[in-house]
Amino acid sequence: MVNEATLKLFRFREEELVGHFIERLVPEAARGPHLKHRERWVERPTTREMRCGEMIHARRSDGTTFPAEIRLSAIEAEGRLWPAAIVRDVTERQKEQERLRYLGSHDGLTGLFNRTFYEAEKARLERGREHPISVFVLDVDGLKDVNDKYGHDAGDRVLKRLGAVLRGAFREEDVVARVGGDEFAVLLPNLDAEGRLAARERFFVDLERHNEVERNLPVVVSLGGATAPNGCALAMATRLADVRMYEQKHARRGRGATSPAH
Repeated sequence: MVNEATLKLFRFREEELVGHFIERLVPEAARGPHLKHRERWVERPTTREMRCGEMIHARRSDGTTFPAEIRLSAIEAEGRLWPAAIVRDVTERQKEQERLRYLGSHDGLTGLFNRTFYEAEKARLERGREHPISVFVLDVDGLKDVNDKYGHDAGDRVLKRLGAVLRGAFREEDVVARVGGDEFAVLLPNLDAEGRLAARERFFVDLERHNEVERNLPVVVSLGGATAPNGCALAMATRLADVRMYEQKHARRGRGATSPAH
């Protein structure tokens, strides 16, 4: 038996389901395991969620799939127990959960990772075996002046533009984060000092190209880097990178520089 909600959800006609195996509503790759699960349930019918805690998918008539929440129960009719399933399409719920997970780990303005995620990854690397580990600390120069002269929308655009340059300059496995108002940091696992210098050069080349296009309001940063031989030394390397960043910032102020130094 199927109700109208089931037909609408799966886009089948009633005659295409009644009298057929339930595996018709299961993605092809999962049909074998599903049949075994179903046979075990028939031996010991209980009311429960299917694969509680795991995401399962159901199949529509056109072959498309959707994430589903399925609750099994046993009902008595005609002197025997019959399995009954309540199926819910949880696509929107899943999207909302993914959105909340994203917001929990990403900065809303730049789309980079946020400080919470950065600190968690830093702690993981400190405990792990991925080494050496390089780190960069960056600070946007003159952001307050931009905000005062052009408004906070202009300052936000500077931060967004820097985020885009950072995202393109570093590897997929690197943790690129906005850790404060105008502060950014990058964790680079399995990268030695030589690789760190190459990554630094690549970033400044990309930033210079970006500023050639955005000449009216260039993005200027001070950057410091260091490399830890292992996770235990990562905190010290981060402090050293921070010191080097401020040394560059003070040196630029002394020169009255307005463009990024290499």
